[in-house]
Formats: sequence, C-alpha cells, structure tokens
Amino acid sequence: MKAHPDFSRFFRFLSDPALYTPWSGRVLRQTLPRWLSTPYRITGAGALLKGARWNVKGLMPAVYGSTDPDTLHEEGVYKARRFGWTDDDFKPKLTLSMQWQLQHVLDLTSPEVLDVLGIQQTDIVGCDWEQEQLNGREAITQAIGRAAFEKLAEGLVVPSARRPGGVNVVYYPAHRREGTIIETLDRETLPQDMHGLDA
Repeated sequence: MKAHPDFSRFFRFLSDPALYTPWSGRVLRQTLPRWLSTPYRITGAGALLKGARWNVKGLMPAVYGSTDPDTLHEEGVYKARRFGWTDDDFKPKLTLSMQWQLQHVLDLTSPEVLDVLGIQQTDIVGCDWEQEQLNGREAITQAIGRAAFEKLAEGLVVPSARRPGGVNVVYYPAHRREGTIIETLDRETLPQDMHGLDA
C-alpha cells in the first residue's frame, strides 16, 4: 500500500507527548456472537485482517467502539449497507457495554489537536478510506492512526463519520499500558462461553 503523502508530517507532529491524554468512559460494541467467544475476545483481529478507518490492513490490530447507542446504531447500519445488505440480511447481533480506561490516547475531537496536525474535522469524517484502500493507497485517517500507533499511542478518540456529534473510541491492544482497564459490564447476562472477554 502506498503511504499517505502527509504521513511523515503527522509522525513528526505526534512526537509531542503533550498531545496524549488519558480517556475513560462507557463504550458500546456490536458484533456477531461467534466472534466474541474464546479465542477471539477483544483482540482487534478483524480490523487487522480487513483494515478500517483508523488502522492499516495487516499492520495494526484495533478495537472500535462507540460512546452512545445512537452512534453505534448509525455505524452498524452504514456497515451493513456497505456490504449491500437488505433488511432480510440483518442477523442477530450482540451488543456489549464496556468500561474502558485508557492511559495514552490521541483525541481527534479536540480542535487543538487538529490544528497541530494541520487538518480539519471534515478531512477525516469525509474521507472515503475504503476506496483509498481498494486503490492501494493509505487514507488520511489510516495515516494519522499509523503515526499515532508508531508513537505507541494506546488509542484514539475520534468523531463519528456516520453521526454528526457522535464519538467513537479506537483501542490498540498491542500498546496496552499498565493500569488500563477493558472491562465487560453486565457479565452475568452473557452466555457462559463468552465469559473471559476482558482484554
């Protein structure tokens, strides 16, 4: 894949440790139940295999979550339509409520961080990362994610491209730090073989 032309600039700017902050909050994830049982857990393997908005295919495992149900729904509907699903194609999904406490994240909902990178929010929410990836090019969002990942960021806080005002959180499990919490809530409601999901 051809690197984004601004990757080197992003990498240089993201050397500043002051850009990274802790983040904690509730996160919602939705997926087919079969991917949540051992040994898959919360590994980011799916995003690693396919690539996504904030991670490069084959390079960076990443776990995506939304901070509210409406954003989760809009992200899920978009993903289904992207694959050409009709209403009849929708399958049962399991929604997990989780508590994440991360130590070292880049907050791309912050105007100050965007200014440092020399970008606007429209540059990242309007990015067609899928088409860029299909064309063998690294999307601007993937370039930012890769630069942060190579600076050992634990994750990103990002604006939703599907719901104005919505916020998603991206966790890079390869860079988990001491004190980080990835905890599944309401564990007693999960099927027995899905216990042990916490990263």
